Amino acid sequence: MSAALRNIAPVEESAHFLALDELPEPSLQQVLAYWEMKRAGREMPSRDDIVPTAFPRLMPRMFMVRVGEGPTFMYSLAGSENIEAHGENFTGMDVRDLDRKRPGYGTSMHRFYASIVQRRRPCAAGGSLEFLSRGFCRFSAIYLPLAGADGDVSHIMGVAAYRIGPE
Repeated sequence: MSAALRNIAPVEESAHFLALDELPEPSLQQVLAYWEMKRAGREMPSRDDIVPTAFPRLMPRMFMVRVGEGPTFMYSLAGSENIEAHGENFTGMDVRDLDRKRPGYGTSMHRFYASIVQRRRPCAAGGSLEFLSRGFCRFSAIYLPLAGADGDVSHIMGVAAYRIGPE
């Protein structure tokens, strides 16, 4: 295995996809239902349709990723629980810059976000952030694509639930 693959493998092996109908956290199910309601029969809701403050108690767990040409991905919002779990505020950061924190992390997340843009559908994931070396932390999260004025994915809204400490 090349050094590059060894750096990425622990990150990618730490998470797995979750079925949307089996989300472990009721709050994640509520956010998915909100997204479905806001899309109103369209492929996805627009960024303008979404009001993150509709879920004030979830704001600390929310994050927003702006999608640019290429595609590129920049965090435009990172709630306080995301900051605490990761040990850094990602607001204003390109996702690939996460490789500074843990080699392979940004590369892996870039591929993951690109797959959401390509599929244009919500997805969920869960697993461990143990590779960040901040103590044991399990997570589950939902990732929801949002359309821009041109109908392309302009943002990915996410909400994560973290459990710190032993299972």
